[in-house]
Amino acid sequence: MNQNTKDPLADLFSDDVKAIDRGTVAVALKPYIILDRTTNAIAVLPAFEKVNGNAEKIEIILMASKALSLLVDGQRDGMTQGDITTMDIMPEGSVKSTLKKLFDSKKIKKNTADSSYYIPNYRINEVVEKLNKLNQ
Repeated sequence: MNQNTKDPLADLFSDDVKAIDRGTVAVALKPYIILDRTTNAIAVLPAFEKVNGNAEKIEIILMASKALSLLVDGQRDGMTQGDITTMDIMPEGSVKSTLKKLFDSKKIKKNTADSSYYIPNYRINEVVEKLNKLNQ
């Protein structure tokens, strides 16, 4: 065998096993949110208001939080119930019940250190696909 031939298995190596396809996440979020460069706050766009499900709205916000954590050093991945309620994107009771529903169904996880909720990396592609379908 020729020593210069590249082993096809070498393509399986990555410098970052937890790498996230930032391009697909950006495309999926772009119609719904905008990030404030100065304050690192998440703001919703008019298309966000047209999303029909509270679960989908929470997933959008938590994906935006994940995007911020990838962009800004020291930014945590996740938001607490209070953080989401303060955004005033849905009634407080809806935030609480939707977070519980998503957590109980294992669609989101909770960081016990600070009670923040986040979307686990293994669900990113699923959420991106869902958001892309919403935007069609």
